[in-house]
Amino acid sequence: MDALIDTLRVIHIINAILMAWPFYALVAVNQRVRLGPPLGDRTDTYMENIIRNRTLPCFIFQATALVTGMALVLLRGMGLEALVTNVALGVKLLLLLLIAGLLTYVHTSLQPRIDALFAQAASSPVPQEIAQQIGPLRLRRKRIASVCMFVVLTLAMLGVQVWKPFPLWLTAVLVIAIALFTWRAYKSVTPYGWV
Repeated sequence: MDALIDTLRVIHIINAILMAWPFYALVAVNQRVRLGPPLGDRTDTYMENIIRNRTLPCFIFQATALVTGMALVLLRGMGLEALVTNVALGVKLLLLLLIAGLLTYVHTSLQPRIDALFAQAASSPVPQEIAQQIGPLRLRRKRIASVCMFVVLTLAMLGVQVWKPFPLWLTAVLVIAIALFTWRAYKSVTPYGWV
């Protein structure tokens, strides 16, 4: 049984690492902004293809996190009531559902609207009236990616606390640090990583 729990824990942790996609999406989007016009060139096609094609892997990572997390809870002899009695577990589940909902919104509503506008333009550069519609949609997607990044980092921090909670003050300090890093990633290409 210990080998199964250890294996699930490794899969769960690796899966959390693979959920770091929102950070890299922000880096790519911020790099695109630095390139400047014209909108609709090959860079945009390349970037939109990458972003669009990450949806299915993100859903799989989220489902894997849910399944392995629930299996770890149950195999450790805790019932589903642990999702209520263990604050870190309960918050992790709610945050996972939040990013699944945000991804669903991007996949079913936001990305199709962006794709339709690029298809409507059918030329490079994109006409100004269409570019003015694409810009706000991309900005909304970028904001959602930053929320997802904040949530994923918070999930990782809470994951460390599932079996031994940190003092509340330390959790608050770490959440603030995560928020600051997320804001920095939202605003820049983070050329020096954490620094």
